[in-house]
Amino acid sequence: MGKMAAAAVMIAATGMPGAVWAQAAMLAQAGVLPLESAVRDAVGQSPDVQMAEARRDAVLARADGIRAGTAEAVVRAIGQRRQVREPSDRFAEGQLALERPLRLWGKADADGELADATAQSGQLAVMDARHEVSRQILSLWFGALRAQQARLAAQGNDSLAGELAAVTARRVQAGDAAPMDHELLLAERARTAAALASARAAEAAAAAELRARFPGLGVPGGLPADARLQALPDDPADALRSRYVEDSHEFRLARSQETQAQRQARRTDLERKPDPTVGVFFTVERGGAERIAGVSISMPLGSAHRRSAAVAAAADAEAAARSRVAVERRIGAEFEVLYRGLEGKRAAAVAQAEALALQRSAAARTGRAYKAGETGLSELLMVRRALADTTLAERVALVDALEADSRLRLDLHRMWDFDD
Repeated sequence: MGKMAAAAVMIAATGMPGAVWAQAAMLAQAGVLPLESAVRDAVGQSPDVQMAEARRDAVLARADGIRAGTAEAVVRAIGQRRQVREPSDRFAEGQLALERPLRLWGKADADGELADATAQSGQLAVMDARHEVSRQILSLWFGALRAQQARLAAQGNDSLAGELAAVTARRVQAGDAAPMDHELLLAERARTAAALASARAAEAAAAAELRARFPGLGVPGGLPADARLQALPDDPADALRSRYVEDSHEFRLARSQETQAQRQARRTDLERKPDPTVGVFFTVERGGAERIAGVSISMPLGSAHRRSAAVAAAADAEAAARSRVAVERRIGAEFEVLYRGLEGKRAAAVAQAEALALQRSAAARTGRAYKAGETGLSELLMVRRALADTTLAERVALVDALEADSRLRLDLHRMWDFDD
């Protein structure tokens, strides 16, 4: 337990300004975080990411279709027979025509811009999916680590209770303690054993969920004695907040979707100007006696439908803009929660380490006093239970601080950046 207290105290010792805030590799090598190569494989094999990649492929194909346009050449063939009464005669006649609509009024350029925005949204959706899966891995990993530390704390408390029960049993045999003291300690041992069983079950459940969700990633190997947090970045909180928002995949996706909706609105508005269809034709009449070649042109007449579609697309673009603003505000608030939470958790880890050191000292003195017959069992049990609670709180506080630090670095793209 002394090593764990020292590890948490190191948080304060490394809190000087100017420290390099890039510790993912160090934590991975120490076993606090999984190796980046294993995380990359787990992210790539995630069904959520593979689904996003499949949707991206569909989006890219649709973008190619938008760029190409829907105008297609049409071949028209007409066969007919002409019957003449005077003089009575019949003639085979026919017509062959080739027609194609034109994209005028800047529609081809607008389609190209819309295709680019559509493709970008598809790519960003994949990046966002990878980042969300990385968040899930981080959460499950630290959940398993937290459960492991809770089990270790419960295991230590159970061992202490067992040792104390053995000491009391010898004192009862020597006549230095009442049999009731031994019974109380046996009850205390049963309580610590129950807590240990519960902690083991929680650890097994957390590890099982991690293995089931991300096979091959493994489980935390433990919290090394030298696990520590480096200082927060030197950047002002406002600058970090701006970077957090600007680099967020979700915000970039919302901004891309806003651009896509704006370009769609522009393209739909251009449809209010109908496109002509031009063609060439060749006609044979009176069995070939007459041959005709010509050019045709047709133009649809605009209707209220085109205007309604343009108005609707403009409203969609406005909604996308408002959605982008909402996402920006939510992500900004998310940063404030993470950053301020990290500050509080770092301070809590330091305070819990100091409290543990003092509680361990008090428990050691009380234990010596009990063995010497200078204090009663009830006082010893109260101190030991306080030590158990402080031990668990110190372990959890350190894991919470490590998780908050890793989560902020992950969202700032300073670790596990898989945007390639």
